[in-house]
Amino acid sequence: MAGKVEVFLGGENIISPLGWGIEETFTNAKLGKTGLQALDQPFPGVSELFAAKFEMSCFSTDSPISELAEECWRGSWEELYLTNQLEERWLFVLSTTKGDVAQLKSGDLSRANPHTLMKNIQIGLPFSSEGVVISCACISGISAVIYAADKISAGQVDHALVLGVDVLSEFTTKGFESFFALDSGQCKPFDKNRKGLNLGEAAASLVLSRDRDIFKTRPVKYLSGATSNDANHISGPSRTGEGLYRAVEKALKFSAKQRKDVGFISAHGTGTLFNDAMEAEAFARSGMENAFINSFKGYFGHTLGASGLVEIAMTLQSLGQNLLVKTLGCENPEEKTGLNILMENTEMEVRVAMKTASGFGGCNAAVLIEKV
Repeated sequence: MAGKVEVFLGGENIISPLGWGIEETFTNAKLGKTGLQALDQPFPGVSELFAAKFEMSCFSTDSPISELAEECWRGSWEELYLTNQLEERWLFVLSTTKGDVAQLKSGDLSRANPHTLMKNIQIGLPFSSEGVVISCACISGISAVIYAADKISAGQVDHALVLGVDVLSEFTTKGFESFFALDSGQCKPFDKNRKGLNLGEAAASLVLSRDRDIFKTRPVKYLSGATSNDANHISGPSRTGEGLYRAVEKALKFSAKQRKDVGFISAHGTGTLFNDAMEAEAFARSGMENAFINSFKGYFGHTLGASGLVEIAMTLQSLGQNLLVKTLGCENPEEKTGLNILMENTEMEVRVAMKTASGFGGCNAAVLIEKV
């Protein structure tokens, strides 16, 4: 919830199979490129997979997730003007659903613990701070941003570095496979012929601050954020969109904005039958049919704990460049939803945008940001 201290976001960065750095990533998305591809035997127990995965030659250690994380936050750090801010109060928030889960193969339970990953990343940070791990399924990234913004807004810290990272593994792949949730080809968010999601790996980071002058480029203002839980099912959302609807409504209430003010929504848009239908129901109930809506999953796949931050970073770029990117993979949008799905790149200025996410366990989240 917003408090007395204004909060600004900027310094966004993404490292993914679509691009190494935010500039390359957004440029490739504008061109309609994707990081997704058909993979043969990506893991010992998986014969084929359509996903976004780095070549192992990109990494020099047995912990690609640690390398990704460090490379990403350093890119964000380069986008800051720093004078005496390092002497002020900082917070580090790590968003991940699995941490370095690959270490389970060797039986190293300590290295597989997300808190170990957080502490390893903290060693290289240029500031001392409290460290927090946010791991709440697919809303982890958005929840991490909400947590950091609330800490700044309440006057408890001055600045926060938020980092989201997850990599593909046999564990996660087989998990989604067991739900029959994977598409063997390009995912089709909000398409009437959608079959499932694609997985992906990525790291994304951004900085939140009470000081707008810390950013080299114009930041956006954080307006509000909210979470909810529909308590419907461990792996299935409420068919009425109740949980997401409540998160959206609370975010609107906390922001003091009207629903007509929201020009763009970056939806979760996994391409699964139930998620997309649920989101459409929630947006319709909230009267958001006129807002432009897209899903970035066709570019990155579902990057789990990184997804919320990846898509917020892309949204910041969209606002900064006055360009809304189409929903890659959607060719025949579900007509009964009545949603304004972006089918082509659209040049326009949007002042207020919303990012939403939903995840296992019935969790939902929404944040509102405003161009300043």
